[in-house]
Amino acid sequence: MSVHAQNKMLVARFLTEIADRDPQDSAAVMAQYCHDDCHWEVFHPFNTMMGNQAALEGFWQPFRTAFPDYEQRIALIIGNEYEGREQVSTWGQTMGTFDEPLVGIPPTYGVVIMKFGFNCIVRNGKIAKAYVLLDLVDVMRQAGHYPFREMPGSPEQWPFPPCDTGTTALGWDPERGAESIRICREMQMGLVKQADIKNIANSPSRHSPHWHKNMNWYGPAGLGSMRGLRGFRNFHGALFLQAFSDRTGYVRDHEGPEDAPGHYVRMGDGRYAVTGGWPSLNATHLGPEWLGLPPTGRRVLMRVADWYRLDNENKIIDNWVMMDVPHIVHQMGMDLFHDLQFFADRAKPRTAVFDPV
Repeated sequence: MSVHAQNKMLVARFLTEIADRDPQDSAAVMAQYCHDDCHWEVFHPFNTMMGNQAALEGFWQPFRTAFPDYEQRIALIIGNEYEGREQVSTWGQTMGTFDEPLVGIPPTYGVVIMKFGFNCIVRNGKIAKAYVLLDLVDVMRQAGHYPFREMPGSPEQWPFPPCDTGTTALGWDPERGAESIRICREMQMGLVKQADIKNIANSPSRHSPHWHKNMNWYGPAGLGSMRGLRGFRNFHGALFLQAFSDRTGYVRDHEGPEDAPGHYVRMGDGRYAVTGGWPSLNATHLGPEWLGLPPTGRRVLMRVADWYRLDNENKIIDNWVMMDVPHIVHQMGMDLFHDLQFFADRAKPRTAVFDPV
């Protein structure tokens, strides 16, 4: 078994065991699969945690308390090398009974399904750096506290890939993977530029030929999912570009630090590919279309990861997108989780305690 297939199995076992074992065993699971000084980056409001103990106390324990019986379902898992580092990328869903508040979101006491991404760097057979991507806005929606206007796309849960299309933890296909990431990067480099935005309906974007005519774009809560290039343009592309007309990526020094802006992960495995940055884009919030929010004029950084599936004719047919929406709107001055604490505990006073004298 190749080292990359071994790394994929390592991550699959970690995610499965930390869900299946007793919450009291979480520290032992992390010690088995992660270096003690593992660097953790988790979508807002968790953010940066240095070392397993910090991640255990800051994320895993609150998450396990909120979902004591949760299970991890892995949709796909990609392994390869990027910038000289062994990496694994996966997305799937966690599902469990929502029994206690999580970051202020009141529990439902019923089943909740959450999109969950996990990208990591593996060194010497253990996880050395981990990125955890969560769709907390969708948890808010399921709990009855969705904070934005109606989604332009479908709010339904993302479908998993078709069976027998590869990217399991039991195999590795670097040759086809190299072609997959080449096609996806060529598509990304052909996305609509700022000069084309005023004529977006007729923009000769070079990425279009790489998409299957019935392509599926699965977005996080707030954006939703859509089908076909027309659906993508109407329900996401045009809205995003109007709101962030000057959006741009980062030119990354591939010999520079692994935590620099730009793609920290970019690799293919079989018919699948992944790219992700922390952040990968920056833009000024100039238009009103995105999430229905009025323009703030603020500069924001965007943490984004894209997973792609190509068909037998090398057309991109599926694109699953995780975006740290709470972090983006936080930079605009909107704290999604502040008000929720008062719904979780209605006895909590909203007025500040002060001495009127």
